[in-house]
Amino acid sequence: MEKKDLGAVNESDVWKDDKLATAYVNRLYEDNLPGWNTSDAGTSDEAPGGEAVMYGQLTINSFDLWPYDKIRNINILLKNIDGGTLPAATKDLLKGQALFLRGWRYFGMVRLYGGVPLVLEPQQITDNLQVSRNKTSECIAQMVADLDNAAKLLPSVWTGNDLGRITKGAALALKGRILLYYASPQFNPSNDPARWQKAYEANRAARESLESAGVGLYDKFANIWFDEMNKEVVFVNRYSYPDKVNDWNAATRPLSEAQNNTGANHPTLEMVNAFPMKNGRPVTDPAAGYDEVHYWRNRDPRFAATIAYNGCPWELSGKAGRRQWNYVGAETQFLTETGFYCKKAVDVSYSRFFTYNSSTDWVEIRFAEVLMNLAECANETGNTSETYEILKLIRKRAGIDAGGDNMYGLKSGMNTEAMRDAIRLERKIEFAYEGKRYWDLRRWKLFEKELNGKVRHGLVTTLLIPQNDFNKIQDTVNLDLGYSKYFKDSLVAVDKVFKIDFKGNYYFYPVNTKHLELNGNLKQTNGWDGGAFDPLQ
Repeated sequence: MEKKDLGAVNESDVWKDDKLATAYVNRLYEDNLPGWNTSDAGTSDEAPGGEAVMYGQLTINSFDLWPYDKIRNINILLKNIDGGTLPAATKDLLKGQALFLRGWRYFGMVRLYGGVPLVLEPQQITDNLQVSRNKTSECIAQMVADLDNAAKLLPSVWTGNDLGRITKGAALALKGRILLYYASPQFNPSNDPARWQKAYEANRAARESLESAGVGLYDKFANIWFDEMNKEVVFVNRYSYPDKVNDWNAATRPLSEAQNNTGANHPTLEMVNAFPMKNGRPVTDPAAGYDEVHYWRNRDPRFAATIAYNGCPWELSGKAGRRQWNYVGAETQFLTETGFYCKKAVDVSYSRFFTYNSSTDWVEIRFAEVLMNLAECANETGNTSETYEILKLIRKRAGIDAGGDNMYGLKSGMNTEAMRDAIRLERKIEFAYEGKRYWDLRRWKLFEKELNGKVRHGLVTTLLIPQNDFNKIQDTVNLDLGYSKYFKDSLVAVDKVFKIDFKGNYYFYPVNTKHLELNGNLKQTNGWDGGAFDPLQ
């Protein structure tokens, strides 16, 4: 009566069957890739822990990222695949992808906590599970080794149904990002130049490898998220309706053009003002030509691709000629709290249904980041000319005017410190709402300098003529000529209760109490109650 389960798969059989082994790796992708809706992967500009981080209210148990169950599944493949009968070339491809994903998973933890336990084999119940935290330096070395090994096993390009899988260039790009973090002030308070040199060499190698594979800046900045798998995409999580969808569009659009979600990703006035003019000059420069009333005029084209301001063209849901109105009363529910909406990665062709069932891909690393990572390392290692070259490439693609001096609005003769500020501003603009800003401020240790004690702002826009009268002209009114006749913009604080108060110990998060209670060998991070682990070692 003891019948064999004919539908079951023996684990050892997985490593003998190409389809089963590939399906196993596909599951690793699903479990470990960053994406629109993965809260543990750092794919939001919001801090892990949310408002508690911004307002100084983070506790030991506010947040938890401890994905060792996912890492175990990666380790199972790495331990067992060589014992199977798959062709050597197939084994190499599968191992390369798994090694990358393990490096990615450990990076997600190390940038939060510093050193964590390095578990490199699938643990059994009979093993000693009371593992200790490894030094941060040991974790960095392991991630780099995993990514170096992955790069040796992976192809430069995938084709057909495999398009979007991890490539050699993606492995080298992630290695470059990790070493950039390790060289940055969060991990490198003494500014060890050797770390910057290693990061420079890694990012230069990533650039060269990717360029040789045909990767480069896509000429249409606004379409990076819509023209799938364009030449700029390096590391991506692909979505496809109806099997795998996200709700970024719904969360980001006004509710009148969304479904089941709204209210996220509202740009602050500080973000809006960060975009320079089309001549590349900052809006604070008297020679820039900035108009405080008609603030949208002649701006860096990335402004119009990122910011939906009052009265701007935004043909959501495929509505030809539609304009976005952000004045009080324009939306019956949940009007933007800052006076602006975010346009980035919002597909205007989506109906309300598809805003909640979007198939827009998440691009975790694009070539522009590889370039900007290299530019930052070049600046810190004295390669100023290379830094200028990259910033010009980024600004040229954005559509900023070259100017008579061919500097795209950049100041000539910048020293390391001035160039550092220019790089930081460019990253803020280029990668707005791509899940980079929080992590950049964190690795630069700039929260206290840039944000603490301050509040963020927005605009409250008031309609100055009767609503019925405005309804008659709203589709044709020229706001470049008469904005002040119809609207009044007033400054409003977004942080209404608390000022920003990022604590110094937040640069390295605490390990959640439940893990400490289960493992007596785990030490809490320095700076937190009972902390005895130094994340800078």
